[in-house]
Amino acid sequence: MEAVAFFGLIAARVMAQTQSGVEHRTNTTNTTHAVSPLDSGDVAWLLVAAALIFTMTPGLGFFYSGLAETKNSLSMLHVCMLIFSVVAVQWSLFGYSISFSDTSSSVFIGNLRYAALLDTMDTQNKVAPTVPNSLWAMYQMMAACITPGLWIGATAGRMRILPTMVLALIWTTIVYDPIAYWVYGHNGWLHNLNVLDYAGGTLVHLSAGSTAFVLAAIMGRRVDYGQRDYENHNPSYVYLGTALLWFGWMGFDGGCATSANSRAVNAAFTTNLSGAVAGLIWMGLDTVVNKKRFSAIGYCTGAIAGLATMTAGSGLVQPGFGLIYGLCAGVFCFFGVQVMHFLRIDDSLDVAAVHGVGGSLGLLLTGVFAQYKVTATDIGSEVAVTAGWVDRVWIQVPVQLAAIAAVAAWSMLWTALLVSVMNKIPILRLRVSAEEEVRGIDATEVGEQSYHFVALPTREEIIMSKCECFMTETSNEILE
Repeated sequence: MEAVAFFGLIAARVMAQTQSGVEHRTNTTNTTHAVSPLDSGDVAWLLVAAALIFTMTPGLGFFYSGLAETKNSLSMLHVCMLIFSVVAVQWSLFGYSISFSDTSSSVFIGNLRYAALLDTMDTQNKVAPTVPNSLWAMYQMMAACITPGLWIGATAGRMRILPTMVLALIWTTIVYDPIAYWVYGHNGWLHNLNVLDYAGGTLVHLSAGSTAFVLAAIMGRRVDYGQRDYENHNPSYVYLGTALLWFGWMGFDGGCATSANSRAVNAAFTTNLSGAVAGLIWMGLDTVVNKKRFSAIGYCTGAIAGLATMTAGSGLVQPGFGLIYGLCAGVFCFFGVQVMHFLRIDDSLDVAAVHGVGGSLGLLLTGVFAQYKVTATDIGSEVAVTAGWVDRVWIQVPVQLAAIAAVAAWSMLWTALLVSVMNKIPILRLRVSAEEEVRGIDATEVGEQSYHFVALPTREEIIMSKCECFMTETSNEILE
């Protein structure tokens, strides 16, 4: 009944929009629904930024596919794109509206002002006043679509595909969308507290990392955890995925300026510096602590940790501080992985340590290093300006801590509840059977595999084959 009522509401909005359009054509000729003039440069940049972020979804798929075992490599690519499609539909129907509606009086959740993307072509959102609402919706959709894809890495090789898609749909609606409104909504409660989160440290990385931690804990360890070493299926895929993610991250962070301006440049620059330094630090620690060589996977994992850590402060601190973010990310996220191993929580691809620790760390560092000379640059007159401890805004770190606690608690509690309920419904049970896990998700859930191996005969089989051939030839000679 609720679904019927929801789609009935959308239908009513469509009819109202149609009637409004008829009246507009009848009574006016020179009016516009736009609240401010569009800027063609900003529109062009946001279109490019949205396209850049899209590359991050297949990039994430390649990154996870390379880290996963061969038997699960195709499914990691596949599920990333499936989640993209599911969330894109949700976002267009109601996700964008409840996340970014700028007419809601609530401090907790938006309204259905932009349900089904109605009234988005000829209006601008208060958050992005120089581009069409529809463009801002598409740009934010790309971020919404990749976020659930992050936490699937925590249980790689252990989750069924259909329940994963259902969980991604519900999780985005209940967890992601409210957090988006809290932080970036025109009237969101964390927005009103002046939390400093430029591009999604809370919304994307902290929420995904917290969810990954809960999923890994509730779903349990792999059936052979601790009994053998897991081999990364293809380090070259990891490198390809890292390159695509890094490339897309410049649109992810740079686009949050909502304009082609100096803040966008600043965000892209700091992002690059943090990723570069964190990759080197992680690789060095891998060499010293884990006795590895100059690990390509270590470098790539560290780079992603640095990019994730920089997200919150990319457009709020001066570019040189990206070096500090990268240094801290390389150290804290690396040892976050060690802590997870010590706790024997089987986070398959280290999502909680990279994104959860990185997101939280970035928010705290931003509360320290944000400066007025950056936060007050290229912003609208209605935007409240604040800074961090370096400019003696002592309340900022407590505000950042409040945001971390609220987002982590919201994400973890809802994830635990959703997983517990779904596991009680047979068709929505998330974990595959032990037999299916051993065979691999590619074979049991996708029905296709990345590689069709040709089985080589064993030494004993070769000897037996030669003996059979010899006996056959001998028999033929006797008969002749």
